[in-house]
Amino acid sequence: MLFNSYLQYLHISRRDVAVFDVPGAYLQTPMPDDKNILMIIRGQFVDILCDVNPKYREHVRIINGKKVLYVKVLRAIYGCIESAMLWYDLYSNTLMEMVFILNPYDRCTANKLINGTQCTIIFYVDDNKISHKDPEVVTEVLNQIRGHFGEL
Repeated sequence: MLFNSYLQYLHISRRDVAVFDVPGAYLQTPMPDDKNILMIIRGQFVDILCDVNPKYREHVRIINGKKVLYVKVLRAIYGCIESAMLWYDLYSNTLMEMVFILNPYDRCTANKLINGTQCTIIFYVDDNKISHKDPEVVTEVLNQIRGHFGEL
């Protein structure tokens, strides 16, 4: 019911809305230097990785008759407990650098007054919705986010 009310508000207030996804959000997030997380790659994935980067071939080991490669995780990846928080910190800090203010009641909502009208970004992990009365403002904010994270 609340979501329907929000959609009615957007329609009544004639706000321009864009939805977008930040591709590979976690992979854009560096793992802290003090974390030493190793990932085991096994089987045919070892061959695929070595085809992409032949430097890894010298590090391949045979364990119980199967190829194994240990790699250090340098970026946040799905499955690591801290990855979601690392991504949230990176994304919310980026929005704050863009002078958006996080809503104290919903930390996945950010607002900024632009040209006398509120611009709102709501997000859930890497899925986003941005709204403002002026479509050019929406486009400009999207371009700023693209500047940080690449094509959306």
